[in-house]
Amino acid sequence: MQTLPRVFTSLCALFVTATAAQAQFYKIHNGDIGGGALGQFTTPLTSNYTGVTQSTRDSLGGYFTIRDHPVAWAGIEVNYGYSRFSEIYNASTYSANPKTNMHEATAAYLFHPHFRKLQPFVSIGGGYIDFIPVGGGQNQWRGTGLLEVGFDIPTSNPHFGFRVQGRDLIYRAPNFQQANLGSKTWVNTEEPTFGVWLRY
Repeated sequence: MQTLPRVFTSLCALFVTATAAQAQFYKIHNGDIGGGALGQFTTPLTSNYTGVTQSTRDSLGGYFTIRDHPVAWAGIEVNYGYSRFSEIYNASTYSANPKTNMHEATAAYLFHPHFRKLQPFVSIGGGYIDFIPVGGGQNQWRGTGLLEVGFDIPTSNPHFGFRVQGRDLIYRAPNFQQANLGSKTWVNTEEPTFGVWLRY
C-alpha cells in the first residue's frame, strides 16, 4: 500500500490549505513546522491473557508536526510519525514475527507558554495508527491516545529552534485481522524525540 505518500500528501495539502485560508477567514498566529528523529519503545499496559503474548522490538523513526497558536499560551497541532519494527507473537504451538511499518496520524490541543529561554509544552490528543506488514498482508488501523511533554529551545534566530520531547501513544496491539494473533493487550509506545522547528 502507498500509505506513507498518501499521508504525507494529505498533511502537505492541509498545510497549504491552512496557509491559503488565513487570507480568507483565519489568521495563523506564530505557526511553526517541526520534525526530527524518534526512538520507539513499546510496553504492555494490560495482561489480558488469551494464550498469545505480544511484544515489539525497539526501533528508530521520524516525525513531522504542524502547529498553530491562536492565543499566545495555547494552540493546536497535527502530527505524522513513522517507524519500522517487528511485532512478536508467541503461543504454545507457534510464534510469529512480522516486520511492520507504523504510520501515525494524530492531532492534539497544546498548552505552550512562550518564555524567553525555554518554552515548555504539554499536549493531549489522539488519532490513528496504521500498521502495515512488510512484504504484504492485511494492514490494520488502531485508534490511539496521545500525550506529549517537552520544551522548545529558541535560538538567536526567531524563526528557528530545537525541540526535545517525550511522546506516549496508547492503543490496542494489532492482530492484522488474524484471530490467532489476538492478544487483546493495550500497549504504551514511548517515543523520546529530538528535532527542530521553523516558525513562519
